[in-house]
Amino acid sequence: MNKRIILLIAVVLWKLSYTQSYNDLHTSLKKSDSILDQQLLNNEVKWGIKAGWTYSNLYGKDLDDIFASNKTEFKNGFQAGIYVDTRISKKFGLIHELLFSQKRIGVMLADTQYGDYTSNLSLFYLDLMPANLNFYIGRFQLYTGAYLSALLNASVQRKDKNARMFKDKSIFGDPKNDESQTRYLQKFDFGVNVGVEYGFDFGLSIGARYMHGFTDIFQYANTYTNGEIKTDNIKIYNRGYMLSLGYAFGSNKRQ
Repeated sequence: MNKRIILLIAVVLWKLSYTQSYNDLHTSLKKSDSILDQQLLNNEVKWGIKAGWTYSNLYGKDLDDIFASNKTEFKNGFQAGIYVDTRISKKFGLIHELLFSQKRIGVMLADTQYGDYTSNLSLFYLDLMPANLNFYIGRFQLYTGAYLSALLNASVQRKDKNARMFKDKSIFGDPKNDESQTRYLQKFDFGVNVGVEYGFDFGLSIGARYMHGFTDIFQYANTYTNGEIKTDNIKIYNRGYMLSLGYAFGSNKRQ
């Protein structure tokens, strides 16, 4: 009789232990699934397109080494491209962008026939923002990061012998150029950008950013200025603003 009681108690204890172990395992699996789901949510990746307006200018102490005046004007241009937005946590993410942008600047030129006159410098860049760091605040994104730009084409308006304006593309540069006669643009730019964006739950977004270049944009090696050789860098840099409209494909709702 005692043996039967002891055996029954042992079976009951084993059953209770098994049930507790099963419940613990089930709870652990549910937590794992929840963590995995959260990780998948946090690592949300979406891509989209954007286009908009640029408002560009130059800055630097050597503007009058290239142009007839050290004063330049902001001018309107355009931009368009694609982006990938990777959310790595609830508050942080990375955004990668590739944009084609036109930067236009109002400058002053001079020649012996017409004296000083107003002109437009047009620069066409391929802009890469490899990894802007995003900070999410509700539907807003605040971001900053470096940019790299490759100059695709450039021109400046000049007057011909009949006083008609034409696009002079020699400023883009050519390996055959004689630097004693002409100065031309560097083919790469580097700087930082900082911006803000607001995203709607149906995929549309609006944004604004400021870009500030740190690379002197004119060729400086053996550059001649007013008949004298200038061997140091010509300190002229890009800066400007961008406004854009974007549309994200895939998962569009903001968390």
